[in-house]
Amino acid sequence: MLRRVPSHARNGFTTIEALIAAVVFLVGLVGLLGALVQARSATGQARRLMQATDIANDLAEQIQLWPFNDPRLSASDPLCAEDPLDKDHKLLDPSSGDHASYLECMHGEESIMMLGPDKFAGLATASFTDESGVTTEFKRYYIVRLQDVSDKVRRMQIWVKVMYTDAGVPRVVTTQAMRIQMGGV
Repeated sequence: MLRRVPSHARNGFTTIEALIAAVVFLVGLVGLLGALVQARSATGQARRLMQATDIANDLAEQIQLWPFNDPRLSASDPLCAEDPLDKDHKLLDPSSGDHASYLECMHGEESIMMLGPDKFAGLATASFTDESGVTTEFKRYYIVRLQDVSDKVRRMQIWVKVMYTDAGVPRVVTTQAMRIQMGGV
């Protein structure tokens, strides 16, 4: 026996069902759009961090090439040399009483280019422009601590710091290098 479908029953969607489906689709689309915006922001932050790390490594590699007695490798003031990792956050906190002193005791761009740009084979300018035309300026610094290990061995510890601003917040990337001078000190 065959059943008959009433003639007033129709296949398909009603207007209400179609509207509900459209709203659900749009809510999902808005969520996806939010995730894409967040991913783009995170990608920009990661790019700036990577650039700062590259700049720090570039400067550390250049410093490794300088002669041990290069005037750019003079010992830093004890304020920096005793706290090269800035555990007290003097560098990132402009309201700190030692902020200006900490900036001054580090070697900066003047020290890097002291012998002229032709004597520095690294990055001439520490800035990058992204695909949307926004330029990030990076400031390079380094701290030198000299220690006489024995009467014929001298150790030089170097901390390279690169400062930049990301979303209005100051950030610092630090890398370290060490050099040993053996023989006539």
